[in-house]
Amino acid sequence: MIKLTRSKPPEQLTLEVQKKLTEEFKKDKKKSVWNKPYIREALLDECNHKCVYCESRIGSGYKEMHVDHFHYKDKYVDEVVSWNNLNPSCPHCNKSKSTHDTYKEPIINPFEDNPQDFFYITNYRYHSKNKDVDNIVRNTINVLGLNDTDDLVKRRFDLCNALSDKIIDIYELANVYQSILSEDTQKRNRVIKGCKNLLKLCTNTEEFSAFMATTIQEDDDYKKLKNLLQDLNLWDEELDELDKSVNKIRLATSRDN
Repeated sequence: MIKLTRSKPPEQLTLEVQKKLTEEFKKDKKKSVWNKPYIREALLDECNHKCVYCESRIGSGYKEMHVDHFHYKDKYVDEVVSWNNLNPSCPHCNKSKSTHDTYKEPIINPFEDNPQDFFYITNYRYHSKNKDVDNIVRNTINVLGLNDTDDLVKRRFDLCNALSDKIIDIYELANVYQSILSEDTQKRNRVIKGCKNLLKLCTNTEEFSAFMATTIQEDDDYKKLKNLLQDLNLWDEELDELDKSVNKIRLATSRDN
């Protein structure tokens, strides 16, 4: 989970339209008044086609996108098409959350809360960062099923493990050719491009980016690769910007004292 910025509501979702759709829903709660193409498309765009909770890919070619009502729609009917109450979600998280009352038992909303203040991760699972946030973190993990082994943990492991293998490959290549990287354009480009591609896999638009960003920033071979390129004056502006953007979304890897 990463911090997200709420986009502006689609132009079609005016206050008048919201009122009309809300009244329709009050008359017939089986009516999916929020299931409009312009709403769904805007929701997908604001979350980079990822579930706001677990960061699984959603949309065409991936998991189906569900429109999650952060505050349960059947109970809080006046918020049924309120833009700030609509979260793009994967089927796993939306079904797990189900009818949970987020007013009575709050959970983390990445549009309002910064997950970095609540979580640390280890063994590809979320944990509470400190005692002050234990309750809301426990609720969030359990309500959304964020540590579900089959649906999420195994997938995180596979992606992060593959990333670690790629880091080793690029670092070993750079290490072997370090004496000629400054003069040999082809080998230099291969190493630098490889490093950039690694970082791009960990940016906020990518699947499970919180775990991917943390994996690369904690990886000893990545640190050595970065130091090597800096020592050779090959660490360019694009690499630096990518590295900073990845570092911004990483999570802690241990609980606060």
